[in-house]
Amino acid sequence: RGLSDKLYEKRKTAALEVENVARAILRAGDRAKLDALVSTLVNDFVAMPMPNHRKGGLIGLAAVTVALAGTADSKLDDIVPPVLKCFTDTDQRVRYYACEALYNIAKAARVAFVGHFPEVFDALCKLSADNDPNVQNAAHLLDRLVKDIVTESVEAFDVAKFAPMLRERIGVLNPYVRQFLVGWITALDSVPEIDMLTHLPDILDGLLNMLSDPNREIRQQADGALGDFLAEIRGEGGRAHRGADLGALAAILVGRCGGSGDEFTRVTCINWLREFVSLAGDSPRLVPHFASIIGAVLPCMSRTEAKVRETAARASEELLASTTAAAKACARGIGEIESADGLDLPGVLAALKKHAGEGAKGPTRLEALRWYAALCDGSPETVRRLSLDASGVGALDELLASLGHDSDEVVTRAMRVLGSLGAGEETDFDVVVRRVVTVFASDGGDLLERRGSAVVRTLCAELGAERTYCKIASIVREGGLVSGDEGRELDFAAAMVEAMNLILLTAPECAGMRASLSGLTLSKASTLFLALYPCWCHSAVSTVALCLLSRAYAHAAHVARSMGDAESEVTVRALVQIDQLVHLIESPVFANLRLRLLEPNAHPDLMRGLYALLMLLPQSDAFRTLHARLGAVP
Repeated sequence: RGLSDKLYEKRKTAALEVENVARAILRAGDRAKLDALVSTLVNDFVAMPMPNHRKGGLIGLAAVTVALAGTADSKLDDIVPPVLKCFTDTDQRVRYYACEALYNIAKAARVAFVGHFPEVFDALCKLSADNDPNVQNAAHLLDRLVKDIVTESVEAFDVAKFAPMLRERIGVLNPYVRQFLVGWITALDSVPEIDMLTHLPDILDGLLNMLSDPNREIRQQADGALGDFLAEIRGEGGRAHRGADLGALAAILVGRCGGSGDEFTRVTCINWLREFVSLAGDSPRLVPHFASIIGAVLPCMSRTEAKVRETAARASEELLASTTAAAKACARGIGEIESADGLDLPGVLAALKKHAGEGAKGPTRLEALRWYAALCDGSPETVRRLSLDASGVGALDELLASLGHDSDEVVTRAMRVLGSLGAGEETDFDVVVRRVVTVFASDGGDLLERRGSAVVRTLCAELGAERTYCKIASIVREGGLVSGDEGRELDFAAAMVEAMNLILLTAPECAGMRASLSGLTLSKASTLFLALYPCWCHSAVSTVALCLLSRAYAHAAHVARSMGDAESEVTVRALVQIDQLVHLIESPVFANLRLRLLEPNAHPDLMRGLYALLMLLPQSDAFRTLHARLGAVP
C-alpha cells in the first residue's frame, strides 16, 4: 500500500520493505513467492493507470533487483521490460522514475544487465530527445552508467548486434539523438577489445552528415569521432586499420564528394581519400577503387570554395603519383589490369574521359588532361591500346573536342596527349592524325582557322614534322572528308593546304623539313617534295611557295603564269596569299633565294616566277616590296 502513496518518502520506505521481503524469500529459496512478488509489482502497480502506482511499482522492481544482486536468478527478464515500457509514459514524472529505477537495476545487476542492452539502448535513444529537462538529465546519468557497464563487460557485449542498431538510427536529425549516438560510437571505439572500424561503413555516412549540423557541439563531436577513426586507419596507437573495409569506406566518401554538402564535409571526405591513397601500398585492395576516387576528386577542383579546391589539388597530385606507380607495376607484369588487387586502368581512363569532355569545368578539364598525359608518359603502350581500340574506353573524342576550347592551355594539353597516343605504331599514328584532320573538316573550317596552326605544330613537335606533313597530305589527297559535297571538299582541301604551307614556311618545328626541301639533304628533297606536291596542288599560291622553297623555279614560274590564264584563279583570297608570300620572301627562310637573284642569268626561271607574282599583284605594299627587290637585281 505504501508503494502507491503520493509522498515519495513513503514510497521509498515501502520499497525498502519490498527489498527486505525479497531478501527473505531469497534466503528461503522460495522461487514461487519471488515470481509472485515480481508479478504483483508489475501487474498491480506498474501496469496500473494511476501515476503514483506506477512510480511505486518502478521503485519496488528496483528494490527487488538490489536484493537479488549477485544471484543466479536476477529476474531481469521479468523486471526490465515493464520498466522500459514506462520510458514512453505520458507522465513526465513516471518517465523520470523509470530512468531512476533502471539506473538502480543496472547498477545492481552490472554484467547481467548487458544481456538487455539492445532494448535498453533503443529506449535510451528515444528518451535522449525527451522534452522534459529532468527526464533528459536522468537519462544522461543512466546512459553513462550503461556505457561504463558495457565497456567493463566487453566479453558479454555483442558489437555485431549493436552495429545494425546504430545504422538504423545514424540518419536521425534530432540533435539530442545525434549527440547520444556519437557518444556511444566514441565510447565503444575507445575500448581496445572492440573493433568499431569493422562497422564503420554502417555509420560513416551518418557521421559525415553531422559535420553540417547547425549545432556546433554536434559538429565538433562528429569531427572528433571521425578523427579518431582516421587515426586508427592510419595505424596510430598500434591499432593498424584492423578490420576496416577501405573499399567500402572509399565508396561512401566518393559519393559524398559529388553530392550535396558543405565545404567542411567535402574537405573532410577528400582528406580521408588522401589518407586511403597513401595506404594503398599496405592495402592493395584499395587500388581498384582509384578510378572512382579520381571521379570524385577531379570535379572538386572546380568548386567555388577555395579550401575544397586546394585540398582536391593536393589529393589529385598524390593520387596521380600512386596511380602512375600502379600503372607501371601493371605494365611490368607485377599486377594484372583485370585482377582484384590491380589498377583498374580502363576505369581510370573512363573517369578521365568523363572529366576531359565538354561538360567539365575548366580546372577539372585541365587536371584530367594532365592526368592523361602523365599516364601516357608512364604506361604509353597500355594507354594507347585502351584509348585507340574500338571499346571507346579512351577519351579520343573528348581530346579532339578539346582542340576547339577557348583556353590555350586546354588545347596544348589535349595536343600533348594526342601526340603521345600517336607516337606508337604506325596504326596509332594514322588513327590520331586522321581523326585530327577529320575534325578540321567537320566544322566548316572554323577550328582550322582558330587552332590549326597550334595543333599542326604540336603534332610536328610530338610526332615529327616530315612524318606528320606526309600523312596529312596523303589524307587530304584521298578525300572523302566532307561527305556528299565536292565543292566543300575542295574548299577544305585548299584551306588545309594554305594553313600547312604557312606553318611550313614559318614554324621552328618545320626547320628541318625546310632544310630537306631546299635540297640541303638531296636524298630527301625529291621524295618529300613528291609526297607533298599532289596535296599542295589544291592551292596554286601554296604550290608556288613549295616550288620556290624546293628550288623548282621553272615549275613555280609556270604555275604563277598559269594563274592569269583564268580570271577565276585571281581571287581576293589568292591575292592575299601572294601578298603573304611576298612578305615571307623577305624573311630568313628565303635568304638563299634572294642571294640567287645576284645571278639572274643563272636562274632565269626564278626571275620569271617572281615577275609573274609581281604582275598578278595590284599596286600595293606587297607590289612595291617585290618591285624594289627585283629592282635591286644587278
